[in-house]
Amino acid sequence: MSRSSPPVAAVGQARPSHGTCAQPRIRPLELAALPVEGRIQALRSAPDGLTEAEAARRRLAHGDNELAPPRRSRPLRALLAQLTHTLALLLWLGAGLAFAAGAPELGFAIVAVVVLNGAFAFIQEHRAEQVVSSLMRRVAVRARVVRAGIEQRMPARELVPGDVVRLAAGEIVPADCILLGADSLSIDLSMLTGETVPVDRDAATIDSPGRAGELALPSLLPSGASVVTGAGEALVFATGAESAAGKIARLLEQGGREGSLLERQVAQLSHVTAAIAVIAGAATLVLAQAFHRVGPLGALTFAIGVIVALVPEGLLPTLSVSLAIGAQRMAARGAPVRRLSAVEVVGSVTTICTDKTGTLTQNALSVRGFIPARGAPPDAEQAARLAAALCNNARPAPAGGDYEGDPVDVALARWAAAGGVDLAEARARRPRIADTAFDARRRYMAVTCAEGGATRDFVKGAPEAVVALSGAPAPAGLDEAVVGAAERGERVLLLAVREAGGPLTCLGLACLHDPTRPEVPAAIAACRRAGVRVVILTGDHPATARAVAAAIGLDAADRMVEGPEIDAMDDRALLELLQAGASLARTTPEQKLRVVQVLRRSGEVVVATGDGVNDAPALRAADVGVAMGLRGTEVAKQAADIILSDDNFATIVAAIEEGRAIKQNIRRFVSYVFTSNVAELVPFLLYIFLPIPLPLAIVQVLAIDLGTDVLPALALGVEPASPATLHVPPEPPRKPILTRALALRTFFLYGAVEALLGVLAYFGFYWAHGWRPFDSLDPLRGLEREAATMTFVGIVAGQIGCLFAQRDGPLRKRLAFWSNPWVAAGLAIEVALTIALLYVPGLNRLFAMVPVGSAWLLWLLGGAAVMVLVDALRRATLARCPADSASGRSAAPGQREHLRHVRR
Repeated sequence: MSRSSPPVAAVGQARPSHGTCAQPRIRPLELAALPVEGRIQALRSAPDGLTEAEAARRRLAHGDNELAPPRRSRPLRALLAQLTHTLALLLWLGAGLAFAAGAPELGFAIVAVVVLNGAFAFIQEHRAEQVVSSLMRRVAVRARVVRAGIEQRMPARELVPGDVVRLAAGEIVPADCILLGADSLSIDLSMLTGETVPVDRDAATIDSPGRAGELALPSLLPSGASVVTGAGEALVFATGAESAAGKIARLLEQGGREGSLLERQVAQLSHVTAAIAVIAGAATLVLAQAFHRVGPLGALTFAIGVIVALVPEGLLPTLSVSLAIGAQRMAARGAPVRRLSAVEVVGSVTTICTDKTGTLTQNALSVRGFIPARGAPPDAEQAARLAAALCNNARPAPAGGDYEGDPVDVALARWAAAGGVDLAEARARRPRIADTAFDARRRYMAVTCAEGGATRDFVKGAPEAVVALSGAPAPAGLDEAVVGAAERGERVLLLAVREAGGPLTCLGLACLHDPTRPEVPAAIAACRRAGVRVVILTGDHPATARAVAAAIGLDAADRMVEGPEIDAMDDRALLELLQAGASLARTTPEQKLRVVQVLRRSGEVVVATGDGVNDAPALRAADVGVAMGLRGTEVAKQAADIILSDDNFATIVAAIEEGRAIKQNIRRFVSYVFTSNVAELVPFLLYIFLPIPLPLAIVQVLAIDLGTDVLPALALGVEPASPATLHVPPEPPRKPILTRALALRTFFLYGAVEALLGVLAYFGFYWAHGWRPFDSLDPLRGLEREAATMTFVGIVAGQIGCLFAQRDGPLRKRLAFWSNPWVAAGLAIEVALTIALLYVPGLNRLFAMVPVGSAWLLWLLGGAAVMVLVDALRRATLARCPADSASGRSAAPGQREHLRHVRR
């Protein structure tokens, strides 16, 4: 049994004067050498904590309790970054060439576009950062603080030196603290030392500081350590950058952040695009001189147009906005993220390793019944209720009338009270003098209580663990009773008692019931359709886990393996077992970690869920760690990437759906942006090979990329998840954004149709003024700007149609606005901006356009309809095709339903 330090309530009585709120930092060695009362006085605090007013003054003096001071906002540097990325540098090159070619108006226009686009991207990046910051605040560490004698939960950043904090197993030490009292307290210092073995802590005073290191002090709790067992009360003496974790954080700040996989993919796409643009510009420079016999400066101006036409200026800001809004949507569905890269990974998940209690079940434990052990005394049930009350860490809720704490302890406390046991009286008459806290490896809890000059031990835990502790054979019929209760889906705990010097006597089994969540079967079915394997990893009895698996429709009900069997397997056998659909019971934290590692090494993308200290290694090892927001410990939450607000398995499935939708949206707007680039390039190519005036001015290209393209692209970036999103298998995270199938559709269908609409509008305008094919355009030399304006109108018409073509679902749904109001807003602004560019004096001159007859604006409607009809024909053709067009292979049954939905 662990020893217990003197009760905290016995230390100090009077509240000393706080005096000035800013005191010099006191060394831990000095504090450790002081008695408990001296520690409180040294920090000018009180046993019942600081007042709110004093805490506010100290916070002003010491700042927020953050591991590293927040980086100063450097808007100029952030804006400069938006003006110097690869695509922006390419435009700067174009502007320089324009000035060199004697076209200052064009040069200034390109500069204006770069600056405006950079400003827009800067604003969107800032908003994205705000979204992530708000999500981080939602999942920040929270601490239990005593202020003016009242315990309250608050964000750890609000702590100040002198605050009294209370800690329990599963919580993170929120600042550097010195203990005032402890009860079987041990902490994990691996974050600071790398040593994973928990170390004991108590409030004992050291005789002499000597040369001992700070972390070796028995009363020191460094910030960032996690509480493994027990409980304690401590005094904060250092916060923020002055804390142990703050010093480490300052070192980490010196390193740069590696971009996520998606960011690297987009950067690579940008580099490839830039290279193609430069090569195409150089080629057209030569071709323009060869075919049109223009001078070097004229050819240079033409090459600038080609480069500008191939640069997707709106690509990068749209990516940031799409990820940020996706993170917001995941948070709205109960799954806030702690890092934005998790948004892109979660959609590729292939396996979910989930715990049972509270995730698949409601975490509404109640004692359904009691089975006395054979040979137990006649009053075994009442003795078991007393044991349940004393071997228990539940505490009365502040509001009264109920209990709070671990759900098992709360259920046992309610059961004991229902049987007439007054918990407060029982604990007062039999004070606890030592205990062994529950541990996932020991799987039992034991306490020693003083009673009438003697001691009694009370034990509760897994039946096999308690029987092993007793050293005697299991009572007759115990195994059958355990299996019978487990097959009913009940969780069983064996309660036992030992008189001083006597043997451990088994009293009987408390049968706890935790009903499954009603929405989980549908979520399991969705995982099956989505090709996502679900593996249960639980410490419960295999029969209990089997009953839950059967209740939720999981195939693993017939393939349940116990933890000891796992240790006897090599990694290959374990992987084959998991791939066969087995789930695991009676697992230890080490086995959970091994399962995650084996799956990841085989190429699986793994989600792992957990709520306790011992789950943290598996959460960190998984591709996406998911912690429980309601019952999860702070340690688990900080190790995870996503935190479930409702502890519900169905929310994990919703997060996967959102992750897939976000990746699909990114592909949509990338395709949309590059479609316009194709349409912008074709007029320059026609100019090279045909004896016609230039069909599209360079500033008109800029008007498309920065003006009419941006908001529709953003609208595609926030499309809601399709009903068929979970009807296809997961894709590898490294699958490129612009796949071969998508590239072919983008460049050779959507791009070609949009370019054709622009070219038809150009020649259609000349046709209306008497031109016929093979005629010379020389007699119509005065209409070049009107014809170029119509090219612009034709490309915008293709953009409008492409906006609808990029959406999923049947035609009527693609043309509807209610599922995504951004589509309506983007379309309205695109049309309004087009009209303004044509008819607003000064603005049209700036972008080399002139007003055309209002009847020509019908081209917007007709051209958009052509794009939509072409896409509808494509979908109808694919719907009749038995093979998956993306791969050339037959579609799997789960994919065919998705393909039918998408192609309609």
